[in-house]
Amino acid sequence: MNHKTNWMANPTKTQFAISMMLYITSLTIFFAALTDFFNESVNFRRNYVLLFLNIPVFIMMIKTVKNFYKNSIKNKK
Repeated sequence: MNHKTNWMANPTKTQFAISMMLYITSLTIFFAALTDFFNESVNFRRNYVLLFLNIPVFIMMIKTVKNFYKNSIKNKK
């Protein structure tokens, strides 16, 4: 059987770059939605739902970064 690899488990350089750009863009939009972005400070006490929605995405990005660097070191050997 031919097993397909998961892009989070074995990200290529292009997939890693695209996922990081999307994550940074979504984080910028997230903070812009929480505040007036320049006039008001971030108040997480009012926005628990948005904060809790961002936590799983953050964990997934940490795993992707870890797997990318682990695989890139493995491929250099």
